[in-house]
Amino acid sequence: MSLGTPRTNKFKIGTAEVRIGPLTSANKLTQAHSIGLLDKVTVEVSQESVDLEGGFPKFLADTAIIRQASSVTATLREYSRRNIKAMLGAGVSGTEPTGAVTTLSADAAVDAVSVTVTSATGIVPGDLIVLYPTASPEQITVARVTAVSTNTLTLDAGTPILFDYTAANGVAVYAARQVAIGDVSSTNYFAVQVIEIEKASGRPVGYNFWKSAVSTGMTDASNADDFASTDLTLKLLAPAAAEYGTGGDLEHLANIIPSHPVGMYFAGADS
Repeated sequence: MSLGTPRTNKFKIGTAEVRIGPLTSANKLTQAHSIGLLDKVTVEVSQESVDLEGGFPKFLADTAIIRQASSVTATLREYSRRNIKAMLGAGVSGTEPTGAVTTLSADAAVDAVSVTVTSATGIVPGDLIVLYPTASPEQITVARVTAVSTNTLTLDAGTPILFDYTAANGVAVYAARQVAIGDVSSTNYFAVQVIEIEKASGRPVGYNFWKSAVSTGMTDASNADDFASTDLTLKLLAPAAAEYGTGGDLEHLANIIPSHPVGMYFAGADS
């Protein structure tokens, strides 16, 4: 056997999928929890060690690992509301609200605080709505709804209509399911799975992590030369005993976490 001959056929190429969800879904994440299209994913376990030296001249007598830190970094392409919430540290909710979409059914003038839409189904007081002529998206109004009566929406006086809108020309109206920025007051935790296909066998392989928190923040950049991408980095944590004890979010993994404190790598039966 010549020098450098491969010992296995475990060569990696291709894309991976990253799934994030509530702790109660740890080890049970599905494609519904995927963060979508990615450029690349890196799973890193960094180690810090301390050395014992002795003698003269000194020699290295021993070394010991004193710290390990794990992370997942995914270069994501999809700027969904769910992904933006994750980047902002706002956690992962079980379901995302659906957006109500309608049109103006009557003209609306500048500074108006009442508009009539084709259907107000799905719009409730407190919602933010966005209005714009379908051919002129730059003429945008973002307004807060204070009351709904049949198909008439009453707007907050502080967020009136900003342009003259002619209903006959087509004016779209949708409920803006916004994401708050700057409202995170505590750390939000979620479960993570990284899954890919092994080239040699076609088997799914990857990682399950029980508990994580975002460590990077959000970067949202646009340019005219390429589609945008953003790194989402997650710190991987060891759950507390109470979290996988009776009544804890990770109770369903009580027989696994003690021997796999942060997570696990799952692969085929061969080397």
